[in-house]
Amino acid sequence: MRFPNDTAFHLRMAALVIGSLFLEQLARKHLPNWSSPQIGIVTFVLGLAWVALAAFHHAKTTQDRVKVLDAKVERLQALCDALADDQRARRSLPKL
Repeated sequence: MRFPNDTAFHLRMAALVIGSLFLEQLARKHLPNWSSPQIGIVTFVLGLAWVALAAFHHAKTTQDRVKVLDAKVERLQALCDALADDQRARRSLPKL
């Protein structure tokens, strides 16, 4: 994908697809010479492959981001534990 957060793009594209479905239905009713184009099996399979590759790419980048975030969480947890131990050590009574 081109952008890390492409939700807006997908929402616009979904709205266009749904709009085109309604427009095609209206064209069948109101335009007597309208005929929908026929799509071949090769074109359909290529389209599905494109969608699958895009989904794979998106899943792969999401998985990579999750790994990075997990590593950051582990480092932050270790830092928090170290700071808590240090604070406990400073608040404890000195040895006699």
